[in-house]
Amino acid sequence: MRARAVRLALDTVLGRLVVVAPSEELARAALEPAITAMLGPPHLGTPVELGQRAAWLKSGALGGKAALRYGLRRAFLRLAPPRVRELENLAWLRERLFRVPEPLAAGFIARGLRLRFQFLLTARLEGVRPLDEALAAAQRGERAELLDELAREVARMHALRFVHHDLYLRNVLAAPPHVGEGDPRRLFFVDAWRGGPHYPWRDAAYDLGCLMLEGAGLLDLQEQRTFVRLYLEERSAQGRAADGAALLAAAERERAAQLRRARRQPHRWRYAEAPVEDWDTRTLNG
Repeated sequence: MRARAVRLALDTVLGRLVVVAPSEELARAALEPAITAMLGPPHLGTPVELGQRAAWLKSGALGGKAALRYGLRRAFLRLAPPRVRELENLAWLRERLFRVPEPLAAGFIARGLRLRFQFLLTARLEGVRPLDEALAAAQRGERAELLDELAREVARMHALRFVHHDLYLRNVLAAPPHVGEGDPRRLFFVDAWRGGPHYPWRDAAYDLGCLMLEGAGLLDLQEQRTFVRLYLEERSAQGRAADGAALLAAAERERAAQLRRARRQPHRWRYAEAPVEDWDTRTLNG
């Protein structure tokens, strides 16, 4: 993605607007919705039209420490801002046949060393809902199919050394059951900006801890055991076998850290029921 990307820059009254896209056509088409969002009322996401394509725009202003932090990272460490990094990660996953929203364009507004605004445009997904909601509404057979796909796709992702780094169930979207020919997979991975391929600071255990922050309460013991078995089988099939006991012990520690964070920041917990306190992985492997 990075080698083939087109980059456009435009001076505006708010700062320098930079747009990154797979093609010049998409980069130029992204200018209007990006500037409209930048000048309009704040919002996290909205459907838009990008030329003749139905798209989803995720955008937001940056201020305070965040504006300076991301600006300094860009200026001195050459680190792309979050929405551009997400565009690159989605392209990387898509090239390796993971199901993700098609990345169309991303960009940011910079003034001096501060990042003022950023955005991401992806192809719009229709009829999807977060995996936690889909699992809660599904019958047991459908739950098993969704969890089977999740285990195998996450294992393949980790075998390729990609760490999502924000892999909560809400950041996996489930499409309606597939009918007819074509790819039968239903799961789309989103919000993939925190991690990436060959991510140096986190590993597979971090992602599994994120999944099981909510999954420990949503999945029963047999579902968890099946998930772990399929995950480890797929890791082996992909040529990157994992030490199940060690990986699960590390995932348990990561989940405990996520749980402590949820207690410190209760607004991050979206459910009426409190999270499951204990998740003993010794019962899951073997």
